[in-house]
Amino acid sequence: MRDLIRRSSGNEMDRIRSGIDQVFADAFFRNWPASGQGVFPQVDLYDTENALVALVNLPGVKSEDVEVTTNNDTLTISGETKVETMEGEVLWQERSGGKFYRSFKLPVPIKADSVSAGFKAGVLRIEMPKTDELRSRTIEVKDES
Repeated sequence: MRDLIRRSSGNEMDRIRSGIDQVFADAFFRNWPASGQGVFPQVDLYDTENALVALVNLPGVKSEDVEVTTNNDTLTISGETKVETMEGEVLWQERSGGKFYRSFKLPVPIKADSVSAGFKAGVLRIEMPKTDELRSRTIEVKDES
């Protein structure tokens, strides 16, 4: 996405700079997908009080075709989408299958042995409890008099 910059129309140097900016923008960013487009599976990551929660769009994927692995600071989701085909001539085809792989460096350490995952309506929910030393707690202040 390009930033909008207000420029005066009368300055020759501004026109040259704008032209150079356009050349570089077209050369380097033209074919980049917009945020969330062209990446499969799409993942949202939330930071709650006690856990990190990932919501992963996996429509039509079976749980046995997905693998979730974690360690204390990394989440990896991999698997395969399978597309059912039919007999007859294909007139239009947009669905595709194949292997997928996404890996994320997590912003905080998690308890890898306590991670849970489940499917509901084509969305994989991965709950990753934070390590105890990062969770905030209220400490009671005692009167020592």
